Order: sequence, then structure tokens, then C-alpha cells
Amino acid sequence: MRFASKILRKGQQQHKQKVILSRYPYTHSISFISSLFMTMQSTIPTRKRCRLLLTVVVSLLCCQQQLLVSAFHPTTSHHHRRIVAITGDVKHTSHLTAMHDQKPSNTNTNESPLLVDKDEEKAGLPLDTLWGRALDTVEDVIRLAGRIPIENGWVDPPMTTDESPTLVVLGSGWAAHSLLKIVDTTKTRLILISPSNHFVFTPMLASSSVGTVELRSMTESVRAANPSVNYIEGSATDVDIENQMVTVELMKFSNDIKEKNRAPLQIRYDKLVVAVGCKIADQLVPGAAEHCLRLKSCDDSRRLRTAIGESLELASRPDVADSPSLPDAERQRRREERRKRATFCVIGGGPTGVEFAGELSDFLRYATRERVGVFENLKNDYRIVVVEGMDKLLPPFDPALRDHALNSLRRAGVEVRLNTFTTKVEEDFVMLSPKGSDEQEKLEFGVCLWAAGTAPVPFVETLLKKLPEEARARGNRINVDKWMRCPTLSPDSFGSILVLGDAAAFPTESAVLPQTAQVAGQQGAYTARLICRGYDLTATPPVLKEDIDFARASWLKLRGLNEAEGFKFLNLGLLAYVGSGEALSQVQIGEVPIVSYAGSTSFVLWRSVYLVKQVATRNRVLILFDWAKRLFFGYDITRL
Repeated sequence: MRFASKILRKGQQQHKQKVILSRYPYTHSISFISSLFMTMQSTIPTRKRCRLLLTVVVSLLCCQQQLLVSAFHPTTSHHHRRIVAITGDVKHTSHLTAMHDQKPSNTNTNESPLLVDKDEEKAGLPLDTLWGRALDTVEDVIRLAGRIPIENGWVDPPMTTDESPTLVVLGSGWAAHSLLKIVDTTKTRLILISPSNHFVFTPMLASSSVGTVELRSMTESVRAANPSVNYIEGSATDVDIENQMVTVELMKFSNDIKEKNRAPLQIRYDKLVVAVGCKIADQLVPGAAEHCLRLKSCDDSRRLRTAIGESLELASRPDVADSPSLPDAERQRRREERRKRATFCVIGGGPTGVEFAGELSDFLRYATRERVGVFENLKNDYRIVVVEGMDKLLPPFDPALRDHALNSLRRAGVEVRLNTFTTKVEEDFVMLSPKGSDEQEKLEFGVCLWAAGTAPVPFVETLLKKLPEEARARGNRINVDKWMRCPTLSPDSFGSILVLGDAAAFPTESAVLPQTAQVAGQQGAYTARLICRGYDLTATPPVLKEDIDFARASWLKLRGLNEAEGFKFLNLGLLAYVGSGEALSQVQIGEVPIVSYAGSTSFVLWRSVYLVKQVATRNRVLILFDWAKRLFFGYDITRL
């Protein structure tokens, strides 16, 4: 422990050994063992491998929280990105450098630690926030432990009546799922309304779209997340704020199920949590919504996987097959048609677009292997084109990491068009225009993915019309205060509606918080604790109600929480996969940058963290099996 503490102290000094503490330690032996296995079996040089192994153990010993709760729920995440541990004394230069104890001649340019120099002294570690989160976790463990007898059927679930306080949650994404995992349902009637009866681990949708993992391995039923939830499969279409009623349109089942009544429901609530997320902004360019695929849900991933397979089959048909006996003109025409059918266009250079391009590149490289690939005939014909309107990929990352991502994609054969706008999308082509130019280029494709921008879902616009004008934020998000409450027209209804995740515009000193899974997950957990502790949300600041039990009141007063603290986002950094077994790791704790790293070692971290952050042991086991299948048997090329 003395040695671990020494490393941690050095981690706060620039150009010293860097250690990253994970909020999600390897609390499950299966996750820990698998991570060690991947580390020892990787092609990382022995010295780096030992350093990585050492720091994973250090993170286990020294983590601040989530020691037990990770088996029950996630509370943070993003597109994306999760944190484990890495050490290394690194120096930032004009190019990627190796670890300090390696000679330049042994440097692997595909596996590079990067430390971005900071010209300003950053604030210290948010120790108060970390300590508060640790105590919050203690509360969560005690509360969730009381749910074990119910989940195992040892006792009957608590009975609530129509007179019980009703908490209605809209959505089943990161914010709603985190709230669902933590909230106490012994005294509250919990109703969840969503068109999807499951939570999906969205950072792995790109992997599922090519078959690296299966969709059912990364989803959890909302009823499994909380056995006491009353789930309604439908979408909220309207809300009566003064009378505290929400209108729900029920989902239509398949034609095999006969429905007799699908009349809208009126659901009363005492507290309404709006966690409906956002949608892809595919209305910005003519034709994008009609002719582009998206990657936001399980259905999107399934359609995209089918489209990729169909595109390759179409490019392999006899009418475009090559033959030496054909005239040169005909061979050229067929080649151009094959290339068109096997061209995959990705609009957007953010995390979704880059990760999908990386996963797709791996898949196509496997499928077109010489002599053994099932689509070997397309080895020189397929194309992946990423179109980005800005002059850089992955804007949230540090510049050195963005450059590494760009170089990694291009080494894998991906065409990256920066400073290029999409002006129009048709059934089989897009029109591209370089920034600052009136020229138009026609790019024909077989499959086009739209991964650029977000827009509010219809219910958010409906709710904004019922709220005062100051509730409308930029991008038609909903302004909230530091307790996640949105403004209302009447003081009597204030505090009855809380807005979380992508739909909320939470103010900070510089700007509103980004629309990421990490933000949404933390807001969901915060709101669940706010409700469980019994605060009066009509007061500012919210104070403890007089009728809460003595033990809870004493504990909260001991912590100085007579008044509710506002939400504090703890930024843990970013991770992204860029293909070819390489990933990016930008690690920080709050505003304190720790280290930026890129390469195959970062890929081990990326997989390890994604494994640990799965919401249940079942998911971790299934993900491991999927990775093992991919390792030993390759990608599944069949179309079902």
C-alpha cells in the first residue's frame, strides 16, 4: 500500500508516473481475470505489459468507490468512455513517443503514450466530490441489499396503492436506467414509460452492427433492473402540468398479436422524470432521413448489420463479376459498379462515426482476406469514406489523440474527408462540397450511415410549449437548475418535473454539460438519491421533509445534507475505438488531466472497462463469450 500511495502522489505531478483511479474497479473476479488474461496475452512489450498489470492492481487497491455496487448498477459512462489504470512517464513532442524507459529504436508508432502539455495549472483533485460519492455508494449498497430477497423470490415485493406517491419515469436510457437501479420502491409507486422495454449499452452498438458482440449480450430488461417497476410499453405524447397527468400512446405490436384496445392512457404522477434522450439530427440535409441509416438503438444496429451484408452480396453478384475474357471497357464498368455497391459512407466524424468506421474496417478486412475470405473478390473494391464538416475528428479529444485516430483510420484504408459538407442525399449517392467552395462532388454508395448531430424528440418540444420561455435552451433542450428541476408557469407545480440526460441543459461555468452517457448516468443516480432521501423539491434549496425516519435524517444531518447539494458532474475522461486493435484513452478526474494514451495497450483498457461497466454479471459473461467466439471463429457472415 505504501508503494501504491507513492505512485498515486506522483500521479498529480506533470511528467511523472500517471495512475488512473476507476470508479468501476474490478469487483467481480470474472472481469478481473479476463482483464489480466487479455493483458498477458496481448502483443504489448513485456515491460509495458508489466506496468499495465501493476497499475490495474493499484487501481483495485486504491479506488474510491463502487467497491460493491457495480454488480447492481452503473452510475457513469459516455460514448462514451470509461477509465481504468495506466502508468508511464511520458513526454509530449511533435510526434508520438514511447515510454520513458524504451529507446527510440524500439518505439511502436501504433502504440503510443501521449501526454498533452497543459500551459495552465489545473485545479486539484475533487476530493470532496469523491468522498461524497463514496458515502453515496454506502447508501446505495444498503438500499440494494434490501432488494435481494425480493429478486430471489424469498419475500413478496412491497405493495403500493394508488394513494402512494407516484414517480413516473419517461425513457429507458442511461439516466432512467441509473435511476431505476437505485431508487427505493418500498414507499413509492414507480412507473416507467418507454417504447423500449430494455436498456442497451450504447457504446457497443458499433461493435454489434458488424457482429463483434450480439445485441442481447449488451441489453437488460427494465423489469430485471428493478423488479418492483410498473412498466408500460408506450410513448408519452402530452402532459398536463397543472393536473399532473401524462398522456401515453401504447406501442403497436406485430401483426401476429391481435390488439382490441390501444386507446391512450392517462397516468397521474407526483414526480415526473423526463429522461427521453434525443434523436439523430437527420433532418438537416435533404434526403438524409429517407436514405441514411442511423446507430442509436438495437433496431438501428440490426438494420445496419443487415444492410452491410446485403451490400456485400449485391457487389458479389454475377452481373458485376470480373472475368479476363471480358472487354476492357466492360471490365472497367463492372469494377466501378462493384466499388459503388461496396462503398460505405459515414457522415459525421464524432465518436459514433469513428468507432463504426473502425469496426467496419476490421470486419471487411476479415471478410476479404486473401484465399480464405468469403468476399475475397472484393478485396480491392470495398471503400469506407468518413465525411466530416470540421477540420478534425473526435472534437472532445486532445489534439494528439485526434491526430492518432486520423492516422490510424487512414492506415487501415479508410478515406477521411475533413472540411467537407454533405449537401444532399439520394437513394444511392451523396453530394459533397468542400468547405469554402461551391464545387459539388457526387459520391455513390451502397450503405450510408448518418452520425452527425442530435435533435430533441417530439415530447421535449411538447413539454417546452407548456413551460415558460426561459425553459427553452439552445438546441431546444430544457433548462434545469442544479437540482435538475425545470421552470414551470405556476409555483404550485414547481419541483414536480425533473429533466435528465440528453434532454436537459445543465449549466456550468463555461457551457451546458454535453449529451453523453456519462453525464446522463450520473444525473440519474443523483436524482434517485434526491428522491430516496425525502427532500422537499418545491423548496429552494430542497430541504429534508419532517416525516422521514429518524435513522435516515440522522445520517444525512451527520453528512451535512439537511439541504440537498446540487448536482456535480465528475468527468472521468473519454475512450474510443479506432479499429485495427487500437483505441484512445483520455483520462482525467474532474478537471485534472491525468494521461492521454493511444494504441494497442489502450485497446486492452477499452475492452476491460467496457466489460466491467456492463450492468449485470450475465452481460459480462455473454460479452466474454462473444469476444471468444470472434477470436476463435471469426465474424459471423450469415444474414438471418
